[in-house]
Amino acid sequence: MSPGKAGPKALPQTVVDCHRLDLSACDADDLALLDDDERARAGRFRFERDRIRYIAAHAQARRHLGARLGVAPAEVRFTATRHGKPVLAPVGDVGSTSDGALCFNLTHSGAVGYLAVATCNVGIDLELHRAIGDLQPLIDGYCSPAEIAALGALPAASRCIAFLGAWTRKEAALKAWGTGIGAVPLDQLHVGLVPADRLETNQPLPGLDHDGIRYPDLRLASIASGDEVLSVAAACAGSFIMRLPTDTPRGL
Repeated sequence: MSPGKAGPKALPQTVVDCHRLDLSACDADDLALLDDDERARAGRFRFERDRIRYIAAHAQARRHLGARLGVAPAEVRFTATRHGKPVLAPVGDVGSTSDGALCFNLTHSGAVGYLAVATCNVGIDLELHRAIGDLQPLIDGYCSPAEIAALGALPAASRCIAFLGAWTRKEAALKAWGTGIGAVPLDQLHVGLVPADRLETNQPLPGLDHDGIRYPDLRLASIASGDEVLSVAAACAGSFIMRLPTDTPRGL
């Protein structure tokens, strides 16, 4: 660098707030926060367990988003992209922040959920660690050749949670892009494996072209700990911080 010349300006670091949601119960106050479309959808669930989890997730999401926007939870309004991804509907100043558009994404597995909130397109995915009877067909169908090789080199006891880590990273990426599962073949989306004992953050995921669509670069953050495997994908220009709640199980 020449004397007297400033170096490249550092890009601002994005913060992705990850709110952990308890979806085990809901009450009348939660239901009252939902809009007509959400209440209608809640009423269509076949199983009461799923209805409770849906109401609890959407009510808690409204509370977190309302607090971020400075409005009452019931004033938070949603719309959807052409691919069906829920987004905030701007109403006056609602739906924006001083530093850019506010984006969010929800995920749940069982009675545990997470809400990711950021000022860039974001996707989040959670899987609870569980036994999968016949894992190999899933690995062969959804993993890249390099991921298949890496999973095959692991001890059998470690393979399931490593696969779930790769799966959550792929899901988070697709959700950040705002597409459905079938939009990009998952075996062509290489995301690698999640370290089992630490937070792995800011891994670049190069964008790709598929069916005439350009999917932009992302950054990934993931962790696998205890029963939870959690991944976030963010479409930010620089690095990002995955800010987790203090009551998240260690090491999440």
